[in-house]
Amino acid sequence: MLGLGNSIISGVALQSAFSLDQISDLEAWYKFDTNITLNGSNVSAWGDSSGNGNDLTQSTASDQPAYNSGDVHFDETNDNMVMDTMLTLTASDGFTILAVVSTDDDNTNNQTLFSGADSIGDAADNGRNFFRYDNTLWRFRPESGGGSQQTIVHGLVDDEKFLITVIGSNDGGSLNFAIRDNGSAIGNATCGSASGSDTFKLNVVGDHNQANQLWDGKISEFVVYSNNLTGDDLTNAEDDLMTRHGL
Repeated sequence: MLGLGNSIISGVALQSAFSLDQISDLEAWYKFDTNITLNGSNVSAWGDSSGNGNDLTQSTASDQPAYNSGDVHFDETNDNMVMDTMLTLTASDGFTILAVVSTDDDNTNNQTLFSGADSIGDAADNGRNFFRYDNTLWRFRPESGGGSQQTIVHGLVDDEKFLITVIGSNDGGSLNFAIRDNGSAIGNATCGSASGSDTFKLNVVGDHNQANQLWDGKISEFVVYSNNLTGDDLTNAEDDLMTRHGL
């Protein structure tokens, strides 16, 4: 892997320390222990470090995750945070989501890491736009819903901290999604073709519909690009996160 001091972005050697915002198409960046607003011991806002101003917020005190030495700790009961603006990610552009996370209980189903809904609890959105962990696998649904759902087997360990990378790319007009664990490929699958199988909407972190589909563990950092990173860009992004988080 490339050293961080001489990382290469788009073929150009960097003269200073690498930063995630040196890669193009950065849409949102919730950086570790940065731009966090506390309500007592809970997190009411996590500011966007991308420069796009798309902050994560939660105004309801009982739904606010806990602050834990820089990590944001979700309790799988009601905690969630919502972006100021929904991101619409498409197969034609691709996307990459990187998150440094840990799970409190790897045997819990329906642990939604991120999702999209017009409003929390909107029944019309409950069957689409989510990425969640179900005991032994990750489950991904695009805008088209359950008929286009795909899964990838991936076992976790309680309290294991790791970097998960989710990459969406175009496969015949539908989203192919791939997952990586600490920079190593786990698998990929193409969503079944249907209206909306080329689109994923994202605006919620830690929850899907507040009905037993919430994240159970910590999120240390969360990053979204509106393209499918490859080559040096992907290597540098993953190296940076793993190095800073001791992975």
